[in-house]
Amino acid sequence: MDRSSFLSISLKSIFPNANFIGAEDILCQACDQHPDSHLENWIFASGTNPWASPEQEVLKAQAHGAVGILTEQYLPTPMPQCIVPNVHDALGKLSMHLAGNPCNKILTIGVVGTHGKTTACLMIASMLKKIGKSVAYHTTLGGSTGQQTGLMAEPTADALTLAQWLKQSTLEKTPAAILEITDEMLQSHATAGIEFDVLVFTSLRRTQRCDSLQARGIENAMGRLLGQLKEHGVVVCNADDARLNRWASRSCPEAIRYGLDADADVQGRRLRSMVGEQSLMLSAGNCIAPLTSTILGDHNARHMLCAVAVGYSLGLELYETVCGIERLQRIPGRMQRVPVEHDVKVYIDSADQPDRLAVALHAASNNGTPVTCVAEVPEAATPEQLAAYGRVLERSASYVILTQSRRSIRFGQKAIWQVLDGCERPAAVQIVPNRRAAIELAIRSSRPGEAILLAGWGADRWTNDQTKESRCDLDVATELLREFLSETPCESISMQAPAPIAPTLKIYRGKAG
Repeated sequence: MDRSSFLSISLKSIFPNANFIGAEDILCQACDQHPDSHLENWIFASGTNPWASPEQEVLKAQAHGAVGILTEQYLPTPMPQCIVPNVHDALGKLSMHLAGNPCNKILTIGVVGTHGKTTACLMIASMLKKIGKSVAYHTTLGGSTGQQTGLMAEPTADALTLAQWLKQSTLEKTPAAILEITDEMLQSHATAGIEFDVLVFTSLRRTQRCDSLQARGIENAMGRLLGQLKEHGVVVCNADDARLNRWASRSCPEAIRYGLDADADVQGRRLRSMVGEQSLMLSAGNCIAPLTSTILGDHNARHMLCAVAVGYSLGLELYETVCGIERLQRIPGRMQRVPVEHDVKVYIDSADQPDRLAVALHAASNNGTPVTCVAEVPEAATPEQLAAYGRVLERSASYVILTQSRRSIRFGQKAIWQVLDGCERPAAVQIVPNRRAAIELAIRSSRPGEAILLAGWGADRWTNDQTKESRCDLDVATELLREFLSETPCESISMQAPAPIAPTLKIYRGKAG
């Protein structure tokens, strides 16, 4: 990271209540949490790595030219020390000061929750870009500083990375920045130094990777974020999430609420839902407007309402926000439709948890459309969660093809059996280890008017065990659909309904990938 233009900062001015040992004040031009940094005139933040020895790290930082230590406890070193209550919060605050306090120069929007953060961020970004011509965003699908797009944006980004992103966005004179605040960022206090104009809370439901203790920790972290609102800051939250509503009523009762089903300040009503399109009637204040989008599902409709609510909180006209949202035609790996004209509609979604799979299948089975689901066995899930995944598949999909690309054969088979434990008729589930073969089977066995959902990978890439080639669902489905359409009727497999499935498990090998 280039910090050559950073100003010298007095730690005494930033942390007036801190204890200083070895000096009355410490001046620095940079900071880092890694002891082997090659910066100049820099401060080492000790204690951010729970697995490292502080004494060893301090010795290494001293050898690399550190001029002081930011720490929570006294350390045996001749270097000046600044002792603070929480080193993570202090590092975040210091990094923002070293970056020139970019939050004072840019509209800053934070999006936090257990579900829907990425989609909500991109909806808000699309809306603001229509109005402001340029917008910065930092999401798990990628990032932008306004002029530079397609940047890597890690969900584990630290305070220094976020400070540099915001600084670069202000240098490019970008009017607004949208930050997806991941669970990892909450746990590491990476956003501690950021001041927000708008905080958006999408949901507070538990996930398969979040037990009750972690869920309470996320709730407490969300409460800390409220203290980072600017004086004029606004909170926007999802009224359809019961748990989030209870939390918001206690913590920020004046929040602007949005919802499809519950009464809210920004309300949506379903007009119609067709193959590849859904329409809503929106109301915000005294204004109403229709919205039509090619992004399907009630969950995505709520994310659209979220973007409208952000625009409403900023005093924007309803028609402006609607036009901006309608510009967004697709989100990679989030109910993304494969762009090949075919009688069977193919959608791609990153649904790797039971609740996310349920909403994706609900969106794909619009008006009772039969859905064939090619589902990847979830990763990092307990046997109970895998069984729940199987129950959702059996109840919501017309035909299920189960794949396993993440684990070894030994552990993958065990996970497959645990998914089948949740099915009352496990023999009806096809097990196809090769994901390309599974997608081909789904396409060739589907009938006109049906839908196919490729779940579990989204926009991420997977590897074929036979060829070791890195592929993604979109590329494979596009290739297979075009290949299928180019075949003559006599070459293609019959599109008639498949024969009744015998009560035995089948393993389909398919063509070599």
